[in-house]
Amino acid sequence: MFRLAQLSLANRALIALITVFASVFGVITMSSLKQELIPSIEFPQITVLSAMPGASPEVVDKQVSAPLETALNGVEGLESTSSTSRNGVSQISLVFTYGTNLDRARNQIDRAISNAKRSLPADVQPQAIAGSISDFPIVFLAVSSDKPLSELNADLARLSVPRLQKIDGVRGADVTGGATQHIEILPRPDAMAAKGATIQSIRNALSNNGALVPAGTIEEQGKTLSLQIGSPVDSLDTIRALPLGGAKDAATIGTVADVNLRDDERTSITRTNGQETLAVSVTKKPEGDTVGISHAVKDSLAALETDLGSNAKFTPVFDQAPFIEKSIKDLTSEGLLGLGFAVAVILVFLMSARSTLVTAVSIPLSLLITFIGLSATGYSLNILTLGALTIAIGRVVDDSIAVSYTH
Repeated sequence: MFRLAQLSLANRALIALITVFASVFGVITMSSLKQELIPSIEFPQITVLSAMPGASPEVVDKQVSAPLETALNGVEGLESTSSTSRNGVSQISLVFTYGTNLDRARNQIDRAISNAKRSLPADVQPQAIAGSISDFPIVFLAVSSDKPLSELNADLARLSVPRLQKIDGVRGADVTGGATQHIEILPRPDAMAAKGATIQSIRNALSNNGALVPAGTIEEQGKTLSLQIGSPVDSLDTIRALPLGGAKDAATIGTVADVNLRDDERTSITRTNGQETLAVSVTKKPEGDTVGISHAVKDSLAALETDLGSNAKFTPVFDQAPFIEKSIKDLTSEGLLGLGFAVAVILVFLMSARSTLVTAVSIPLSLLITFIGLSATGYSLNILTLGALTIAIGRVVDDSIAVSYTH
């Protein structure tokens, strides 16, 4: 410490230049730091879940857990695996070494699952699930409208969700509180018997129609264009008009079965101020700026309401940004108060303007240099780093007094 002080006093011009550079660069860096409530922490663990309804634990273990565990053992960075087989459910926990790129590991797991499907029962569809703190929504919106909830739910999924997902840093936007729908095809036995149709013929009609089939290429103005035959099934009438192979009189699905749109059973209900509404939760990518994303979401609400029409209204019911902004504001005000009190106390007790000036400069300069370090190492402004900065200010004051008194 003594040598450092001597070196600094011997090269005052260089130290002054470094101080100015650090101050300017620190101010620039501070405005570009990512801000979030809680630091993004990814747990080095991925769980693979598989459902096999009606199967005993022994069958699940033999036909699902064992083949999957064997296929997943080759994933890079894997430290250990454990599997649990219960009635109708297989759960495999994969623990990775710290520092493993989980996105890359997730891709390898998906490939391993795809390769293992050949040895699994046909109705088993494994899913890989990874959790992190960034999965917690940063903005939660309640949506009300004059439309029925089922119609509003469909419009949100079609219009609002894609627009929100285009915002820089947004990982996903999910709608909850509404009922999803499914298409119900209910065969009429008498009509099927009269037309010579079967359940299998209906299945074949559904699987063989509506798919896009490659049909070669054509050359036009030096460009090669791909041809596809077919069109997607996009309405109930299209399904009713699908022909049944092997049936009499060119029968269609609509002539032998009732085709209707049914609401699924609701799994969640959302109310805002006593009124039943839908909810949209917005999550961010680990590298996303919570405050910036929050402001971008709020700025887009007017356009989203216009797109939906029918007096649609988005009401923010939870937002992380105000907590973060208040924390930064509190740190700034408390830091300035601490600086003021420290300067006053030093001036009164040491009666030295020089020592007072050293302390007055050291606190903001130390913070600005810290901001440069936070940016260089990829850290963000959050409740942990802000708390650490608050504690560090007191240490800087103590060290400044000690150095000033000694030298």
